[in-house]
Amino acid sequence: MINKIKIFAIYISYNAEKTLTEFYENFPKELVDEIILIDDCSQDNTFKIAKDLGIKSYQNPKNLGYGGNLKRGISIALEQGADIIIDIHPDGEYNPSVIPIALEKVSNGAEFVLGNRFTDETNPLHSGMFLWKYIGLKILNSVEKLILGRPATGIDDLHQGFRVYTKKFLGKVNYLRNSDNYLFSFEIVAQAVSKNISIAQVPVKTKYVGSKRGASLKHCIVYTTGTFKILILFILSRLGRRIEIFEDS
Repeated sequence: MINKIKIFAIYISYNAEKTLTEFYENFPKELVDEIILIDDCSQDNTFKIAKDLGIKSYQNPKNLGYGGNLKRGISIALEQGADIIIDIHPDGEYNPSVIPIALEKVSNGAEFVLGNRFTDETNPLHSGMFLWKYIGLKILNSVEKLILGRPATGIDDLHQGFRVYTKKFLGKVNYLRNSDNYLFSFEIVAQAVSKNISIAQVPVKTKYVGSKRGASLKHCIVYTTGTFKILILFILSRLGRRIEIFEDS
């Protein structure tokens, strides 16, 4: 008997009470076997609303940070038998209509799928992103692709928040050793490249309103500095140095 592939969607959530209900109601539930929400000790009613909607929900006793919350969500999904994990935020920033295309990429052999905001169809400038953020991301992506090499050279957006992970991929990388902050997202891309994982990208539509339009200058500087530190560690790992996040799982 062949076991059915189990597809999980994880909602990584923090203060999402204003968007959660609409997002959940419009989410293509028929495409997944399970939806779980991980609430990172929100200061609003995110957790209560999730429970009222009937979503299988978990609440962190303290704020773990973006990466810490994502690590917990991935671990819970794997423990519950997930073969494919869709990472999407219920704040409405990323449109879930991209999910069928992403799952098709997995069916065709991709182990890790990233959303791509930088296409003619999905240009984030048309959905509210600040021009300075757009330019900064394009430059950052170009530099990182140059350093990482294949298979990252075929990926145009290394810093977005729509991801699809396979169990096979997650079994090859030490994602639990990654940062508890937003750097997790780039660290796991660097890990995928270091293991020569098959990576695919799909065009993802976005909506940028309010604080989503652009992080503070301080946050951008801290994050960008962090990504360059990861690139240095990646290079050292390629030169034979033992770097913890790039070691075998």
